[in-house]
Amino acid sequence: MFYLYSLLTAPGVAVHELGHLFFCLLAGVKIYKVKLFQFDKKTAGFVTHEEPRYFFQAILISFGPLLLNTLLTLFLFAKVTPPYAEWHRLVYVWLGIAIGLHAIPSTGDAKSLLQTTNGRVLHNPLILIGYPFILLLYILNLLKRIHFDFVYVAILFWLGRFYLKI
Repeated sequence: MFYLYSLLTAPGVAVHELGHLFFCLLAGVKIYKVKLFQFDKKTAGFVTHEEPRYFFQAILISFGPLLLNTLLTLFLFAKVTPPYAEWHRLVYVWLGIAIGLHAIPSTGDAKSLLQTTNGRVLHNPLILIGYPFILLLYILNLLKRIHFDFVYVAILFWLGRFYLKI
């Protein structure tokens, strides 16, 4: 069952990692290695990059997948219009679900942001504002354990399908 789920949601993993990659490029952070997808129970994909020089870069890179996957999912769900049984609309639904299920940043993303914050808080106390963001990432990951990611996708479907007209 794990391999079927992994295969069906592979586009979501790839877009998640592309979110990290895009924001690394946008922030000017050097990228060492990218793996968009692999069949591994620990990590489905990853982006290895240098330590961000500035705190805002770390925030962007950590939250990049949430932003990119959410926007792309909303766009795909907005394209679902009658008649629903046409093949391309079914592809929009599948891709929207697959990408939306991987929108929430991982605990690895939260740990990376925590490490960056802890390492810089003594030099700049304003970085304390990062801790609520880290807490949010950990809470979202706890909620994923009770399948909140499916609820999140349902909310995105509702918003995209009924409120966005593309």
